[in-house]
Amino acid sequence: MDDAEQPRPSARDLVRRRAGTYRAPDTGRRHHIGAAPDAVPVHTDDGVAVARATSWQLADRTPLQLAAQREATARAMAEAAEALDFEAAARLRDELAAVEQELARRG
Repeated sequence: MDDAEQPRPSARDLVRRRAGTYRAPDTGRRHHIGAAPDAVPVHTDDGVAVARATSWQLADRTPLQLAAQREATARAMAEAAEALDFEAAARLRDELAAVEQELARRG
C-alpha cells in the first residue's frame, strides 16, 4: 500500500503515538529555572544567612565554576581570618570543604 491508500489514523492514535516524544532533552541542569543561583538565603535562628555551597548548587556547577568558587572561597576565608572574623572564616572553611568534596567526587 502506498501512502494514499493507507487509512488515516484517529486523533486518539496520534496522541498516543506522540505522548513520549515531547520529553525535554537532558541538559544536565538540576534547577527548575536553569542554572542554580549563586547565593541562596537560608533562615537561621540569628536571622538570614547566605548559602553558596549546598549540595544541589554544587551539583549544578561545571568543573571550571567549581575551581573558581574554590579559589574565591579560599581567598575570602583568608581575608576573614586576617580580619579576626573567625565565625565567618569557619563558615567559609566548611563551604570550601564542600566544594573540594564535590570536585573529588567528580574525579
